[in-house]
Amino acid sequence: MIDELREQLTLMNEDFVEKKSGFKVKIIPYFCSVFIKKSVKKEEVLTFYTNQLLKVVLVVLFLLFGLTIYDLEKGINHGPIQLALSVLIFINLVISQMAIESLKTRIFSSRLNNDFNV
Repeated sequence: MIDELREQLTLMNEDFVEKKSGFKVKIIPYFCSVFIKKSVKKEEVLTFYTNQLLKVVLVVLFLLFGLTIYDLEKGINHGPIQLALSVLIFINLVISQMAIESLKTRIFSSRLNNDFNV
């Protein structure tokens, strides 16, 4: 299974680094990378993930802190920078999730193409 994934990533011209038990695929350089690991319990299952928990915690903390110091009387022009940072991190989180799903789709479609061509 890992050999097939290595071949598919090479055929798709994806930049990847192979580690002990999985791969790190750089989908958008310096912005988004996806980790692929083989499941320990199930033989034919690959797990795709990024380190999104830290981003979610940062968004929640920035929102909570920004909303607590926000003054309604001064308006949006005097709003705290934490709200803007939480929006930017949230956009990064959404783009990362879209990159994961696009990588899954491309790997699945390349498997289908290889199955039909054989």
